[in-house]
Amino acid sequence: MPSARFLPIALAAAALAGAVARPAGATQVAYVDGDQVWVSTLDGTQKRSLSGPSPDEKQWREVTQGDDGSVLGVRRESGKMGTINATRLWGPDGTLRGEGALTAPSGRTSYAFPVTLDLTPDGKTVVYGYANWTGFGLSTQYEFGTYAEGSSGWYVAPFDITDARAGTLVGRRVVANDSTTVLLQDDGSSVPHSNDFHPWFTGAGAGESVSRVDVAANGKLAAVETWPNGSGTNGRKVAMVPFASLGAPPPSDGSDCYLPAQGEPSYVSISQDGTRMAWHDDRGVVVAGTPVWFPSAAASTCNLSSPPVVISASGTMPSLGPSTAATPAAGPGPGSGGGTPGGGSSGGAAAAPKVSLSKTLRAAALKAGVSLKVTVAKAGKVTATAKVGKKTVATGKATAKRAGTVEVKLKATKAYRKRLSSLRRKVLAIAVKAGGRTVTVKRTLR
Repeated sequence: MPSARFLPIALAAAALAGAVARPAGATQVAYVDGDQVWVSTLDGTQKRSLSGPSPDEKQWREVTQGDDGSVLGVRRESGKMGTINATRLWGPDGTLRGEGALTAPSGRTSYAFPVTLDLTPDGKTVVYGYANWTGFGLSTQYEFGTYAEGSSGWYVAPFDITDARAGTLVGRRVVANDSTTVLLQDDGSSVPHSNDFHPWFTGAGAGESVSRVDVAANGKLAAVETWPNGSGTNGRKVAMVPFASLGAPPPSDGSDCYLPAQGEPSYVSISQDGTRMAWHDDRGVVVAGTPVWFPSAAASTCNLSSPPVVISASGTMPSLGPSTAATPAAGPGPGSGGGTPGGGSSGGAAAAPKVSLSKTLRAAALKAGVSLKVTVAKAGKVTATAKVGKKTVATGKATAKRAGTVEVKLKATKAYRKRLSSLRRKVLAIAVKAGGRTVTVKRTLR
């Protein structure tokens, strides 16, 4: 259990404080805001929506970032079980890498996931905590653990990491808990697909439970989120604990501390080098420097190496990593003509176009043309290309005279005008390009 005590400054502590004071230069923060997935620089001045609005009734609700800068977003329907979801994986620069879904073994009465969400360093595997139950009334059986599966294109039962609650990753190894003890997955060639764990340290005191743990990729700093038993999420707090190395015992000198927050903090994320951190509290998504230890002998609240910066007042679920999506090397950057969610600046660059289209689309309608309403941030050419698989089946274009909404007529190509019935029940991917930015929406043709 973190002690939240402080002793006078020692040479080792001074060295550690110096280590955490260095900024994480390439780090950016991914988060969910306004039912979209966003990436922002750590000062909040440049932002970019990776997802755009959801193409269907599902809403963007969760996001995580891998150690390579890959970003995974999850869309789910409000009030529905966790199995009704879809995922999208972006590369570090914001390009689409793949799509899929989070799955679970069959046979449960109800499914709740992702409770936690994380990516392996190569972005190819996702781990996510679950809290499922089976049966009714007195016969109800609850199960808590973590699933692991491919981050895109997989629709099969995942590997079940049983009895390891709320799993996150440090490298490829899972860090989880059994309610009071923080567990570390044994290293080996099969990780994270393994049920071999050992206790690392006690993370909760009497009357408390661990809800989630995040560990820096270098293994030297952990954020332990806890709440009082029987209180739901009320009374949540976060202890910040330094370590000599991954798996080493916690400090015995009282050099841990509690994160200063407004309201109850959650979704703590630590940069790979342990110098920066992000979390959510009553201010929204905030980013700050990690603790400088031993601020005084009496204090139990962390002395942060740099003060919190509010990235988004309406955002949630921040995740730090080396993404470059908010600052693309070429072409227009993030933002929108009317500003970004949370009140941040867009850096003056053009926004991705926003596409309005009926949720149901008949294949036969492509003969006369389907109307797309496209909102753009500036004047210029707007094009739409619709494909089924690799085949282009419809195109359209228009010219926007100013920022605002323009209509694009999407009509079948000559090769498909008499073959539209063959496209029924096929997925149509419509790529709309404006101002150097492209958004893709998908519809299943009727």
